[in-house]
Amino acid sequence: MRIGIDARTLSDDFPGIGRYTHNLLLAMQPQLGGDTLVIFYDPENIRSRYSLAPLAVQPGVQTVPFRCGLRTVVQQAALPKLLREFGVDVFHAPYFLTAYLGLPCPLVLSLFDLIPLAYPPSMPSRLDRMSYWVAVRLALFAARRIIVPSEATRADLARFFRGAAKRAQVIPGAAAAGFAPAAEAEVARVRERYRLPGRYILHVGTNKPHKNLQTLLEAYRSYHARVQAGERATLVLAGPHSSRYLDPQAWAAAQGLGDAVLALGKVPESDLPALYSGAACVVVPSCYEGFGLPVVEAMACGAPLLCSSASSLAEVAGDGALLLGPFDVAAWSDAMALVAHDPELQVLWRERGLARAAQFSWAAAAGATLEVFHSAAGE
Repeated sequence: MRIGIDARTLSDDFPGIGRYTHNLLLAMQPQLGGDTLVIFYDPENIRSRYSLAPLAVQPGVQTVPFRCGLRTVVQQAALPKLLREFGVDVFHAPYFLTAYLGLPCPLVLSLFDLIPLAYPPSMPSRLDRMSYWVAVRLALFAARRIIVPSEATRADLARFFRGAAKRAQVIPGAAAAGFAPAAEAEVARVRERYRLPGRYILHVGTNKPHKNLQTLLEAYRSYHARVQAGERATLVLAGPHSSRYLDPQAWAAAQGLGDAVLALGKVPESDLPALYSGAACVVVPSCYEGFGLPVVEAMACGAPLLCSSASSLAEVAGDGALLLGPFDVAAWSDAMALVAHDPELQVLWRERGLARAAQFSWAAAAGATLEVFHSAAGE
């Protein structure tokens, strides 16, 4: 069977979906058997941390350049034509912007979340939300099978799109192979590179509204006021921040927190395991996530994890994290003061997190995804 994969999301413009696509491709190739992966990629995409070169020379892999943007109308005709040309038997779209009509083979759609619908502050414009709903609805109409990363996302699918959840299968993602407890020397290197203090509390992600940084910052302000300067942990924020949303460092400065809040910006993936491993604790306060990859990454690196109980996060973290209400400022402040300063608690949550993270694997995700492809093509 020839399995078409839309790899145009291997771009820094799609950080989460790009990581999913890349890890899935790497894990599927050894399990192909007699199948062939036909990978459609954008050769003009220079904003990507992922290279297909090592995968392209492996057995059962064919790469095909496709110079057509995901957000262009042109792909509605160009993509079906390309799939016919290369004899694709089933096509996987990891993003809802794809071709909707005239596809010569079954479509399998990955849908990671429905954030604009489930949490409207993330997309305040009603017109934008309606446009989003229409685009997702078209993709769902075209899809024979749907892959979602959590039961929470499948429940949202049933809530907003009647009947679609019946075609959905939950296949969780996982942390990439490099996410494991880092050696002390590597932790020291990363600590020196980013000029990190001996004790820090880490958040990995953007500053989009659903990430709930407002609650985190207010909780940290309370923590900062109650802990002596010599013992206090710095709040470190790793990830790209947009000027459209809350500026954490400006907020911290206005609150008189000075250098206690440190924004690193986008961090290379190769530095993340050591960044996680060196943290006194990792915080994930999001009020909505379709899966929450930093949750699994932090646990896989042995970082004590404080995690929101909202949406999919409790489902993913399980008993590997201390769960907190997403908007309970006092609870977050208390948890930071407790876990970031108690070595015994850190060991407890480290062990629980490692055990929980071991339950997720890309090999299992790839095997389950291949089964979905075969099922869709066989109908």
